[in-house]
Amino acid sequence: MSELRVLAVDDEVLALRRIKRALADIEEVELVGEADGCRTAIDLVRKLKPDVMLLDIRMRDGTGFDLVESLAEDELPVVIFVSAFDHYAVRAFETNAADYVLKPLETDRLRAALSRARFRLDAESAHERMAELQAVITSLRDGLQGAEEGPRYETELWIRKSLGGYVRVAIDNIDWVSSEEDYVRIYTEGGSFLLRGSIRTFEQRVDPGKFTRIHRRTLVRTAAIREVRSPRLGGLEIVLAGGEHLKAGRVYARRVRSLFNGGRAD
Repeated sequence: MSELRVLAVDDEVLALRRIKRALADIEEVELVGEADGCRTAIDLVRKLKPDVMLLDIRMRDGTGFDLVESLAEDELPVVIFVSAFDHYAVRAFETNAADYVLKPLETDRLRAALSRARFRLDAESAHERMAELQAVITSLRDGLQGAEEGPRYETELWIRKSLGGYVRVAIDNIDWVSSEEDYVRIYTEGGSFLLRGSIRTFEQRVDPGKFTRIHRRTLVRTAAIREVRSPRLGGLEIVLAGGEHLKAGRVYARRVRSLFNGGRAD
């Protein structure tokens, strides 16, 4: 049996690494290329002519839908979407033949999807595969249109551990974040983790409706705030559900008060 030649397309470096690790454990599969966006992927499809394309849906320079529609029928490999779909999207795939793999990626699920891809290569024409993909895209576009037009925010982080490997941290499990030179320290109920980058960069990656800046070096998840206190000596103290007591900076105190005072800062 010949090896399946696979192209991976995702604009997140860690996602590409996870795909590469998963493929290394699957027999008779060769990763022939990696692309970090739609433009690069189109060039690689035409140059490498892969059998299968593992394709994220939402990327910084377009969508997986745009990529598929930019290719001719005879250029298009079997497409397996790899993304964090909602339930609506999963139902769209269940009624059509195109395959999907949910993030976080599981090797067994990817192995099964690639097995089906091999069968489709043997059993279906390029025209049939394109027709099936168009059916999926039509079903998905209405459901995902609002999300595509709005800003993209992280729902999880993969953070490198000091002894190697990565740990997955869901954004909704983060209690607060502090700045430490070239890093931010992320505090959760299960412990704290260091992530390279500034607190401003972190703030741009997450939904602003979920986090509140209380100090130039401190960001808290709003839902984790249990109490806001005004000590006799002045200032503002934030008490989190986990018991942590954090000081609010003078510049940010007015904003914090407004959150819990009907929008008024008095």
